[in-house]
Amino acid sequence: MKTWMGLLLALLVICVVEVRAEPCPAGQAATDYPAWRYVANNAARTADAYAVARNPKAVFARAEVVPYYQAGGPDKGLYLVQVLNDQGGGGVSLAMLRPTFDFCASPQGLDDEGKLFEVVSAKFNGRPF
Repeated sequence: MKTWMGLLLALLVICVVEVRAEPCPAGQAATDYPAWRYVANNAARTADAYAVARNPKAVFARAEVVPYYQAGGPDKGLYLVQVLNDQGGGGVSLAMLRPTFDFCASPQGLDDEGKLFEVVSAKFNGRPF
């Protein structure tokens, strides 16, 4: 039963992420809505949880969260969210996350405690982890 539920959830997540030929129309990106701050916080927490399990030196507690539309590459037509924390002398933590929701819609109804992102890549001082 758990296997079927997991497959169904994975299918739902895949269906939600929509490939776009162009960036979101003006005023319709998730960042254009007040609820973005909760989604951005979720992104930082997602990157931090990933780092805790793989490289505890990488910290994302006060990270800057910025989305980028991918015009080329393996994620062409999608938005990726960069989570960056320059810890000064402690190092630089960087994670790229793929949203599991439609980035060109209001994030108002999203569960900011849920899985809103998947980690695509993560680095600490330029080294992948």
